[in-house]
Amino acid sequence: MKKNLMMTASMLLAFPIAFDNKNGWKVDADGNLEKDDKGNPIYIAGDGKEQSVAGDTISRLNGEAKTHREAKEAAEQKLEKYKDLDPVKAAEAIETLKNIDQKKLIDAGEVEKVREEISKGFTAQMAEKDKAIEILTGNLNGMTLQTAFGSSDFVKNKIGVPAEMFQATFAKNFKVENGKVVPYDQTGNKVYSKKNMGEVAGVDEALEIMVDAYPYKDSILKADDQSGSGNEGGGGGRGSGRTIKLADFNKLSPAQQSETAALAGKGEVNIVD
Repeated sequence: MKKNLMMTASMLLAFPIAFDNKNGWKVDADGNLEKDDKGNPIYIAGDGKEQSVAGDTISRLNGEAKTHREAKEAAEQKLEKYKDLDPVKAAEAIETLKNIDQKKLIDAGEVEKVREEISKGFTAQMAEKDKAIEILTGNLNGMTLQTAFGSSDFVKNKIGVPAEMFQATFAKNFKVENGKVVPYDQTGNKVYSKKNMGEVAGVDEALEIMVDAYPYKDSILKADDQSGSGNEGGGGGRGSGRTIKLADFNKLSPAQQSETAALAGKGEVNIVD
């Protein structure tokens, strides 16, 4: 009997608040938590009213706290760009806009003026874009022509002046159309092939036709005996053994004269009366 009384006293000491059910978690006589019909523990408030607490309350409250904190941080970031804004001046500006008589603006033709300004800006942007496209296209076409001249067997084997000089003279007779190099004669007509009737001449054939009609062709072609016995079969350099009359030299452009003079200084070209 004495032992049972001591155990009861120990239980009372262990749950001093819960057992009297005045304030704290509601327990039964055995010290077990009492639960509502949903299985949630019951808490007795200071005024004696009972409240049930769901098991996920703490995690839910933590989640809500996190959501509020993130929203606060996002709002602070958005407001950061307005930190230098003067509220008074902003309010004055808004009030000024409210006081503008829109009808007077329309009557004064301001709407049409704004429309014209927008149109001018758009036109300028389009012109700038077209200019950029034109420059890029010109650069691409120039590179295409340079490649065509540089890979031409006719230029490599028949022309005795520097390739740059030759291209500067004849490149104006070629246009790049749809990615292809198309030859034109001095009258602006396409140069057609003599080998393949009805077809536009290729770069090599067109150059051969143009050079044949060039009045100063003797000054730009390699010597006839370049690959003959006099050259010991070596092929020689461009302009090797070539002779140009002084009268023909004087008819060349300044750039061509400079190039030819440089070749003459190397002994590759002879300028005679």
